[in-house]
Amino acid sequence: MKKVAILSAVNIKHMSLISLYTDILKELDVQVDLIYMDKYGEDEDFPCDHKYRYVKVIDRNWNPAKKALCYLSFIPYAEKILNRNRYDFVIVWNDVAIFLFADYLRTHYKGKYCVNIRDNMKYDRKLFRRRYEKCFLNSAFNTISSKGYLDFLPEKPEYLPIHSLNLSALRGMKVHEGLRSEGEPIRIGFIGYVRFFERNQKLMDAFQNDERFELCYYGKGAEVLEAYAKEHDIRNAVFHGGFPVSDTAKYLEKIDVINNLYGNETLNLRKAISIKLFHAIYSRIPILVCPDTYVGAVAKDLGMGYEIADAELGSALPDKLYAWYRGIDFAQLSLRGETYLKKAVEENREFERVVRSVIIDQHT
Repeated sequence: MKKVAILSAVNIKHMSLISLYTDILKELDVQVDLIYMDKYGEDEDFPCDHKYRYVKVIDRNWNPAKKALCYLSFIPYAEKILNRNRYDFVIVWNDVAIFLFADYLRTHYKGKYCVNIRDNMKYDRKLFRRRYEKCFLNSAFNTISSKGYLDFLPEKPEYLPIHSLNLSALRGMKVHEGLRSEGEPIRIGFIGYVRFFERNQKLMDAFQNDERFELCYYGKGAEVLEAYAKEHDIRNAVFHGGFPVSDTAKYLEKIDVINNLYGNETLNLRKAISIKLFHAIYSRIPILVCPDTYVGAVAKDLGMGYEIADAELGSALPDKLYAWYRGIDFAQLSLRGETYLKKAVEENREFERVVRSVIIDQHT
């Protein structure tokens, strides 16, 4: 039996879309090992034959240099396992792992690894550009989660689009068939790991106790905003803590507009495609986006995106958003979203074909 390793510098809970690979590997009947860094000190379940867990708890409040040293200590641990087991193929998950192992992979696993680009890990910096280019040129294939990344990635390598579409978590849900009825509060929901607290606090202030709206925060971190709501007597907000990925559809059914206000301060925020966009498209739910972002441009083109700049988080926003929501052409939103979704599914199938082809080649 051939052996495949998944090499990751993040915890399992942040690898939900690794199922795009593991589902294929399961069908091919190959040994799957996971080599990863556990920065929370949590032993999580994962469907694999061997799990190599490097525990290095990192406090989010530490300075960047201290965090970097912890990640660097993962290198000898992982390389020892990779050298000993001599895998037939290595799937590199997470951009931190790409950064840490770029030179090692092209030297020791040339043509026998793939990288998954899901964030900007200094790819645009001249200091690292040549190093990354060599890594990408010597891989079996490279995937990108957003075509916006093509604006700053090395040009010579080829990139395969892969969409953050977790159909297994969404199948069976009741998709929206129209807008919220007039007279009922429009439910604006942030679903997933809740963050960007300052921006969301301003949003809560702007919509405070406006009976036309209800602000919903579902996911780990929601307790921070819940405390803020209690402190400021914000009564038109609901909260729920962390939940398994399998419950995503349940919470999507509870909202009418998706909150994707991540900002545009960094290159990654400007060029990334959020999984929330696919939640919006699949569920036929309008989405709030930030200006000067790739995800915002896509959402607006589909007729489902409403841009909100930080400077607009004030008392005039509720009336403007309400008027926009009531004017949505739901039929056009559904049609354009369905077309976009079909293309995304086709591109994911092409990705699956490539993965199968590469892994099967390793069997020969």
